[in-house]
Amino acid sequence: MIDATVTIDAAGATAWDVLVIGAGPAGAAAALRCKRLGRRVLLVDRGWFPRPKVCGCCLSPAALRELSMLELPLGALPPGVPLAAVWIGCAGHEARIVSAGGATLSREALDTGLVRAAIDAGVAWLPGTIVTEITEHGGGATATVRAPTPGAARIEARLVVIAAGLADAIRIRTTAAGRDNTAHSRPRRIAAASLIGLGTTLPADTGPLPAGELVMAVGSAGYAGIVRLEDGRLDVAAAIDPATMAAAGSPVAALDAVFADVGGLARVSVPRAALAAVGIRATPALTHTTPLAAGGEAAIVRIGDAAGYVEPFTGEGIGWALASARVLTGALAGSTSPADFRARFSAEHARVFAAHHARCRRVAGAVRRPWLCAGAVRAARWAPGVAARAMPWVVGGGGLV
Repeated sequence: MIDATVTIDAAGATAWDVLVIGAGPAGAAAALRCKRLGRRVLLVDRGWFPRPKVCGCCLSPAALRELSMLELPLGALPPGVPLAAVWIGCAGHEARIVSAGGATLSREALDTGLVRAAIDAGVAWLPGTIVTEITEHGGGATATVRAPTPGAARIEARLVVIAAGLADAIRIRTTAAGRDNTAHSRPRRIAAASLIGLGTTLPADTGPLPAGELVMAVGSAGYAGIVRLEDGRLDVAAAIDPATMAAAGSPVAALDAVFADVGGLARVSVPRAALAAVGIRATPALTHTTPLAAGGEAAIVRIGDAAGYVEPFTGEGIGWALASARVLTGALAGSTSPADFRARFSAEHARVFAAHHARCRRVAGAVRRPWLCAGAVRAARWAPGVAARAMPWVVGGGGLV
């Protein structure tokens, strides 16, 4: 476990330049980058690290480039498992496609390594802390937080960065125009028919899937990814239609239905008995858009999954999270005023992510049409060279620049 480096009382007695809420890849990278700008930074998270997350644990080529640009100390992260191939299965058809690159790394290892790197750089760390409300005011914002001991506190910061992921549930208050207005924490627009995430990890002796091979199984209820982690465990992450899951009766039944639909390597890699023996975690709706600026001014902003997400068939979520931290600190370093920072951040975020989100929506739309997906899999089986050349476009191999 990574112990706190500051008490909640000391955090409340300090004037922070930046408060980052959420220590996933977006939050930890933002805290580290802000510290390198010379800011006084506090990073808080409601959990304790290491901790698991519902995630495919794939580092796309873009994510690997973002990690390289982060310039972590040597040995900060364990080596990932290079991805050699992707198996895509749909409606009884499957094809093996040479990977466009990338690797797999458990979220326990990735997130813990990023938090430790931030702490080593001088970021203050406060785990086990829930932020319930943020009040924006002239010159900054005040966050109300709760912890097991000693209780509640108020933390002042010039900038609050919300990187709380899909589960952001923080009330926002603004005193604009002399009034005390409350905006609910999630003014997000959920995409019609958005899927929800399900995930678990299975013991290392589960199934025959070799390391370095990623299985993407597309069924009528949704789709799931299966991959070996660096410690040998099998990671399973899925995007499932919530109505179909409710009809199935349980997450286990919903996931098993996907593997039964697909058959082949997906079915033998994840036996139903293995799913029934472990806990399965879920997420809120995946695809959404949410305003980057959480308040009326520029003192509260969102990054990572909290600022928008698209169903993760292409495995780009971690790369997007890391890039959003880079976009944030680039705007912060170059701004001359709060208004200038807000304008720079919004413009650069749109420039970097708009085309990638649009492409992923098209890919996600295609896999919701079984006849189209099955046809693509058959074509990939007969023309693997063409499929390998198309794969970089599917997973955003061009990078986030």
